[in-house]
Amino acid sequence: MVEQGLPVTFLLLFTVLIWVLHLMILLSSPGNKVNQWCCITGILLSLGVWKEYIYYGGFFSGVCTCFMGVRYQVDELINSVLTAVLYYLAMPCGVLCGLYFGSMEQRRPRVFQVLRVVVFLPSLVFAIIYPWSQTKAIIKTHEEAFMVIGIYNLLYGLFMTLLVVVTLVRERKSCQINQRRFIAIYVLLPLWYWLLSIFPVHMLKIEKLYKLWQGNVLIIFGLLFYYLYLLFHKGIWGLRLNRQYFDWSEDKVQLPEDIRYIIHMLKNETAKLRLGTQFIRELGIPETEDELDILDRSVTHIEEFIRRSNLCSGDIQLEPECIDIKALFEEIAGELAEWKGTVKIEVEPDLSALYCDPYHMKEVLCNLAANAIDSMGEEGTLTFAAQRPKKDIVLLRVSDTGRGIPEKDLGHIFDFYYTSYVDYSHFGLGLAYCRDVVRRHNGYIKVKSSTEPERQGTEFTLCLPRGFKGGGGKTEGK
Repeated sequence: MVEQGLPVTFLLLFTVLIWVLHLMILLSSPGNKVNQWCCITGILLSLGVWKEYIYYGGFFSGVCTCFMGVRYQVDELINSVLTAVLYYLAMPCGVLCGLYFGSMEQRRPRVFQVLRVVVFLPSLVFAIIYPWSQTKAIIKTHEEAFMVIGIYNLLYGLFMTLLVVVTLVRERKSCQINQRRFIAIYVLLPLWYWLLSIFPVHMLKIEKLYKLWQGNVLIIFGLLFYYLYLLFHKGIWGLRLNRQYFDWSEDKVQLPEDIRYIIHMLKNETAKLRLGTQFIRELGIPETEDELDILDRSVTHIEEFIRRSNLCSGDIQLEPECIDIKALFEEIAGELAEWKGTVKIEVEPDLSALYCDPYHMKEVLCNLAANAIDSMGEEGTLTFAAQRPKKDIVLLRVSDTGRGIPEKDLGHIFDFYYTSYVDYSHFGLGLAYCRDVVRRHNGYIKVKSSTEPERQGTEFTLCLPRGFKGGGGKTEGK
């Protein structure tokens, strides 16, 4: 079988491109009737390429079958059936797309109910008069029939175009006019190229241009890239994608922009609530005290959430200085005086100074200590330790004898808003913040934990350079 026009592989690629473009249109807004019928029309138009791929690919060459007592060549039969579906049904579906585009079902519901049936009647007539099993040969064997079918498709194309143009003119001042124009381009441009490169060319018997319709592949390519461009800029067909850049080489912790906006909004609103409760208290209404206490507790909870979230938002700015590690441990231990458990401090004799940001480092150690106490309850042993295994490396350890962290949770404890607690005092932000601070010191944090009774407990190790110039780090867990 001699291949005509584009190579078979290109025909397959052409078909897939049409399917991809129209399926993307459908997925942009699956419930939208315009999207649905545009996709149906595009898939039907793709049958022109698909039948060429099957026919010239020779997949069924020489294979015969009998149907209702008639013997057919399978490749000829498939080509004829697909040609019939293309010639008879594609344009009525296109007109229906145009009717939905113009919101005819809302503006003229009775007319719409009639038109959506009437537009398919000619296809039924053609299927009866010109058998679907012989459509492929209709160009050569029934020139007058092909003329009628050509005029039918061209008239439907004009009717569909009229519906689209009238809608664009009527809604030219609408805020959706740009979207409407995009739709018109996507629908009408490849459609009219197909109509003009098929029917007038065959009616006039310009054999050199019989495969001109395959040039539509360039239009489809262009529309696909334009569609992707619009997805990331203005949006199209009810869908818009957002580009978000990140450093894939680092495990950087940063709050998304929308969460920062929410935090900012909460900060403003809690200030109003706090002012309102204070004003009501000044009125001296005893009956409101219980309710005001509930409101105050809720506001305090939100304020603490805001405070912790702000620690994690954006890049942490360090102001490093030389600090006494043992003095820092003792300061934190002093703040835990009300806890009934035991606090141990273990610092190597020759290790005293560490170059770091004192505010953020204290916040990290306090976070780890608070988590340890939550794990142990009222009794247990909390240990702060510091050692220098190498000349320029300092290890800070915070360990406890608590219940330990289940192995399934170890891989998530540094994730934003991840917490195994069910109360309202844990937000899942502390460890994410700790990791970021350590990384800003060019160090890393790792955790070891066991839930087994004989060696129950958790140990966090902060590996830090004694002096640093800023940068990143890494996180390890085991």
